[in-house]
Amino acid sequence: MNLIIRFWKEYASIHKYSYILGIIFLLLTNSLGVLIPKLIQWSIEAFEHEESAVYLSVALLGAGVATMVVRTLSRTFIFNPGRTVEYALKKDLFAHLIKLPKAFYEAQMTAGEMINRGTNDTAAVRGLVGFGALQLFNVSMTLTLTLGQMFWLDVWLSLYCVIPLTLASLVLRWAVLKMFTFHRQIMSQNGVFGDRILESYAGVSLIQLFGANKGVNARFDQENDELLSLNEQVQTISVWALPIVSVIGNLCVVLTLYLGGSRLQNHELSLGALTAFIVYINLLVSSLTSLGWLTGAIQRGYISLGRVYEVLDAKLDRPVATASLPPCQEAGRSLEVKNLSFTHPTAELESLHEISFSVKAGEVLGIFGLTGSGKSTLLDVLSRTYDPPSSTVFVDETDITQLEVTDYWKELAYVQQSPFLFSQSIKANITLSADELSAHNSAEDYSHTSTNDERLAYAIDAACLSGEIESFPQQLMTKVGERGITLSGGQKQRTSLARAFYRENQRLLLLDDVLSAVDHQTEERLIQAIYNRQPACTTLIVSHRMSVLQRADRVIVLNEGQVVDQGTPQELIHKSGPYADAWQAQNSHEKPSESSEQSQQSSPQSQLSIDAKHDDLVDLVAKESDHE
Repeated sequence: MNLIIRFWKEYASIHKYSYILGIIFLLLTNSLGVLIPKLIQWSIEAFEHEESAVYLSVALLGAGVATMVVRTLSRTFIFNPGRTVEYALKKDLFAHLIKLPKAFYEAQMTAGEMINRGTNDTAAVRGLVGFGALQLFNVSMTLTLTLGQMFWLDVWLSLYCVIPLTLASLVLRWAVLKMFTFHRQIMSQNGVFGDRILESYAGVSLIQLFGANKGVNARFDQENDELLSLNEQVQTISVWALPIVSVIGNLCVVLTLYLGGSRLQNHELSLGALTAFIVYINLLVSSLTSLGWLTGAIQRGYISLGRVYEVLDAKLDRPVATASLPPCQEAGRSLEVKNLSFTHPTAELESLHEISFSVKAGEVLGIFGLTGSGKSTLLDVLSRTYDPPSSTVFVDETDITQLEVTDYWKELAYVQQSPFLFSQSIKANITLSADELSAHNSAEDYSHTSTNDERLAYAIDAACLSGEIESFPQQLMTKVGERGITLSGGQKQRTSLARAFYRENQRLLLLDDVLSAVDHQTEERLIQAIYNRQPACTTLIVSHRMSVLQRADRVIVLNEGQVVDQGTPQELIHKSGPYADAWQAQNSHEKPSESSEQSQQSSPQSQLSIDAKHDDLVDLVAKESDHE
């Protein structure tokens, strides 16, 4: 009940006047509904006494037309709030979902479940507000008015009919309780089923390449069969339990004819009253049948309302902002990490353990480590994709957990290891930014927002996209397809990089292995753009390629979530450790010793073997980066 009261206050109460008008017209509908049998009674009695029934016939016709009008108005005023409430729920649900942190989606909500709650559940709530509310008032009024008229006509005959109908209502109650359980399971299974479909669509190419169609179909059939089984059980209950009311209603008509006929012969009941009584029984049976469907709608709506509120009540779990960043006096922000430890919400072991380092404003820090060493997790924490523990990460000597996260993000650009592109134009993907999109409230392409052409041209050129964009049929307005499917891996990375370069007032730049899918010539140009950015900003760059890290001011080396070494690139080259080993592996064919040069000249096959081994090692390191 508390859930319904809350829902009424937050969403439905603004439509109270519409409900009041709907109830008034519904009352008129039911009043006319019980008046019509009375008019039938009077008409029949008028014929019995050979009186003129013209006026009663006209009144009966007028009552029928009036019923049609007021019934339509009652549905209009009660159904319309349902659509409006569904719209408001979907809007609030989406707005809240895109605010929730990454940890929420990892631990609680899958894509299929989100879609299910945003579509099926909100539609069920609409049914509760519209159809459910209408039937609730309608059934209540009909039962009250109809039973009142029946007892007014004949008390004992009414009791003979009400007793079996009460038994039918008890059977109906049992059926409703059983269906409630199944409806809850169906809602949950819909989410699982949606996940299966989305997962299969997303990996359709992989499924085809590996010939896994049969296994995927089998898994789909399994989930579909489970959903079918639950729905069949609900329908079985509906088919066997709900018609009982109609069957008993027909028995009540037979009973009325039998008992009422004898009372008619004894002149204790008129023919008109008997006819009206039968009409009232049909109205009563119709209301009880509607009660079954009403209960189903209320069940689905109530369950769905709870599921929607589970998302709306999900907390952002962000620390309360108590500070603000001071004005930036330099090209970039200083960054300091002190004894940072972090565990993923769904993991048991620490991903980062007591990491400490510092970066001066405007410096470039390289981050190196093998697969699983915590490089991407570190950037996720620094970007506040996950909030770090308090007093562990400081920007310009201010604890970032004390900052308003949106203010912090305004000065941050983060290019992740797996680039994400929207199904929009190249321009829309590059110029994506919160300040520009906030002023764009239509459902059109984001590329229609105002853009800074000078910054856009710089970002495209710095990301080495100019030549390729010019070759596209619609250039900047070329659609990239779902998740950028029409672009290569390197083009996706460079588009994401251009998006970061386009950000205005940028003070922190985080790059997570963003050059893993580009060729060496393009890599050199991108390195030049990253290290010579104007205006400069504090940059953290993760990479497995020594050519990317060699121009960094300092490099930290991670292993199993800990900093095992740090220093300038030249210092690390001359130390024994993972960095020096990777440097030797990646540069052995570029700077061979004199003896190896002679050996390679005398043995072309040996040269090919060494080159092949080197390429395999570089590819392996790059692939490890992609999977981290």
